[in-house]
Amino acid sequence: MRRAAERGRLARAPLVVAVVSRAEPRKGVPEWEQILSAGAAAFNLCLAANALGYGTSWLTEWIAYNARVGSALGLSGNERIAGFVHIGTPAEPPEERERPVLREIVTHWQG
Repeated sequence: MRRAAERGRLARAPLVVAVVSRAEPRKGVPEWEQILSAGAAAFNLCLAANALGYGTSWLTEWIAYNARVGSALGLSGNERIAGFVHIGTPAEPPEERERPVLREIVTHWQG
């Protein structure tokens, strides 16, 4: 049963995009900023697909950290999978998840 689920992992949606982060020494562009850029790209892909009426789900899961998967995708040593964006028409509305309480994580600053 688990094997069948794993084989179908990337078939949950009609389109799955692997978002890859590439970080390399660059003057004026810190590594952290390069890594965050992959997250921004993934999020913008979700926003664009949602704006077109599609449902999206950005998942990382274990396969993003698996060396064999990275090798199969042709990743080099300075590249990592930031996640997989699943795009399609949702069969049902997404379930709401527990979210952080904003007053516990947001600070209001006034100069």
